[in-house]
Amino acid sequence: MNKKHTFKKTTALLMGVALAVGATGCGFISTDSQKDLEQVVATVDITSHLKNAAASEYKAQADNVAKVVSNLSKDITKRDLISAFLTTGYQYVQNYGYTYEATFNMLLDNLVNREIMVQYAVAYYLAKNTALTVDSMNAYVAAEKNNATEKEKAKYEKYPEVLTLKYFLTENGAEVKDYEKAVYDLKKSFNDSLDSLEAAFVTESDEEHDHEEARTLPTGVEMDKEDYYVNDYSIWTGRNALSECKNYDPIDGSTVTSRQKAYNAFLTNLQGYNLVDLDNSDGVVEDVSDITGLNYYYVELSSLLEQSLIDKYFEDLKGEVNLELNNEYMQDKYTAYKAQNERDYKEDPSAFGTALDGANEDTFVLYGLEGFGYVYNILIPFSTSQTVRYNEAKNRGLSQSELYVARRTILDQIKGKDLRTSWISEHDHANHSFEEDGKYYFFKENVKDGSKEKLSHYAGNYAFNGEVDTTGDEWEIEAYSVSIDDFIGIFEAQINAIDGVTTTTVDSAISDDTHDYYTTTQYKKADGKYDYSKFVYYEGQVNFTETPTAAGFFNAETQQYKVLSAVNELMFAYSTDTGCLNTYMGYSVSPYGTQFVKEFEYAAQQVVKNGVGSYMVCATDYGWHIIYCSFAYKAGYIGTEGDVYGGYVETDKDVEGTFSNLFYESVKESAYNNYANEKQNKVLLEFNNDTTVTRFQKRYQDLLDLDK
Repeated sequence: MNKKHTFKKTTALLMGVALAVGATGCGFISTDSQKDLEQVVATVDITSHLKNAAASEYKAQADNVAKVVSNLSKDITKRDLISAFLTTGYQYVQNYGYTYEATFNMLLDNLVNREIMVQYAVAYYLAKNTALTVDSMNAYVAAEKNNATEKEKAKYEKYPEVLTLKYFLTENGAEVKDYEKAVYDLKKSFNDSLDSLEAAFVTESDEEHDHEEARTLPTGVEMDKEDYYVNDYSIWTGRNALSECKNYDPIDGSTVTSRQKAYNAFLTNLQGYNLVDLDNSDGVVEDVSDITGLNYYYVELSSLLEQSLIDKYFEDLKGEVNLELNNEYMQDKYTAYKAQNERDYKEDPSAFGTALDGANEDTFVLYGLEGFGYVYNILIPFSTSQTVRYNEAKNRGLSQSELYVARRTILDQIKGKDLRTSWISEHDHANHSFEEDGKYYFFKENVKDGSKEKLSHYAGNYAFNGEVDTTGDEWEIEAYSVSIDDFIGIFEAQINAIDGVTTTTVDSAISDDTHDYYTTTQYKKADGKYDYSKFVYYEGQVNFTETPTAAGFFNAETQQYKVLSAVNELMFAYSTDTGCLNTYMGYSVSPYGTQFVKEFEYAAQQVVKNGVGSYMVCATDYGWHIIYCSFAYKAGYIGTEGDVYGGYVETDKDVEGTFSNLFYESVKESAYNNYANEKQNKVLLEFNNDTTVTRFQKRYQDLLDLDK
């Protein structure tokens, strides 16, 4: 369940996209004058309009807001507009076909709207928190300057909005997390940009190696937790000591020389847009020895702090929304959603199949039709030479039954391998493994120590099935071969290792010659049609001591979740069917017919019919398929009369992993986003007018004319 808020978007900036690809300002700026970039292209000041009756909510704060605005960047400069182009606008021109005129008009609209929302947020906090006053703000700013270095004081004088925003964002220094997170995000974005640039300067002798084709990674690998940051974090430019840049890891092959080259390229790109002065054109040369002392750094810091304050404002508005989400409201929402689902799917079962195809962790299908479900598919395929042999058999004019016999012989020789060799490397940027007790596992920060976001439905318990020799300069990695019988043993061993769970062989034992799969005369039924049950090699069932439920799919503490996670991990390890990787619940299966090949369709429909935990091994022209039912819409797993989750339970709304908790969070998020959108639209409609905003188009007309 994705619980991130629509308006809480403060993450690393995108400025590196333009800078890292070497986008220079050559021909972009019509003048080399720094003074040109200091021109004000628009001003925003809501205070006069705040006194009007229409803005009555914070009318009493108008005078105080006016005093605060004098310390904010109410003036939008041409430099701000070009910085915004570097951050996001560049992509619109290069990737989305926007004209320069449309892009710069859009960027200026965004900057104007942001200034309006910042000033409105100031009015909100002055009204809501009596401890926040103009006097305390002035005292806070003075104290911060007093504790600053002379260089920092000079920047604070040039960019007074930085400390003013810090005051409101930290509530007079009481809550510093949002400010510290913003500074970390900014510094990390600079390092990311320099990393991208530096990659071009890492010489072949520094990094002379080839990587095999990369194996698909689970979604979210090494992703920072939403609120992750560290205070002790520095930007490495090569002009400072790497040893002093704690919590930063350089790219493979990085040297002081390559980093300095990257930083020089970074500065050159900025100079191309006149965002840094390196040539004394205006009598002042910026000190570039410390990147955090650049004017550009403070421009970006101001922008990020503004957005952080807006994010904080909308986050604090949540309290006004939550009061409305009582039990009656939630019950009505559940009833309405379920009734709509029922109407849609009863009338058109194909619409239900479409809904399953489009389902994700943020949507809920509250009404289910029996016979539908989801399966995971682990494909262990024919090798290239085996495929050639099978194609030769197809070209010999054999009957279909004879061809199945020929295919069976080749299937017996299939060997699978652990495909995660590319996740193990002596090169840090390509290595996702860690050694423990002589075995190699993966994604330690995601699945072991918890310093990164936890991977969804990925167990992290299955060690690499092979040998790793790290004694040489280059690691030697070899995966062991496994037969289909070997893999079934691995599959069941991983499931049986879960507390309270066992597996049962439903049909005959592995490699039993009496199995239907080995019978050559019974591929067809009496009516002459093929009996696809004859292609099922093996069938098993997971025995849960907890009854699988719809909500159990999301709850990491359930056996159902743990088994699915183990199967998912094996799918990443062995399956060459990459289309099933990183899906919601796997492939959706309809009882009325599918697009799958017939042998697979039969097995998939059967395991869905048998329910969660059922699995089959079947043969097709692609090789061996191990098919596991991840979820089934059937009696015993869904409620009465098609009710998948059995209703909303108020007492479970705060119990993580329950459906009621997930549904409540989803409804709350939707209500919050709707409220926030309505609030923002109302504020902008009220304040984006000629009284509040003044634009000076002649001063940026040259940017609008770049298309000519």
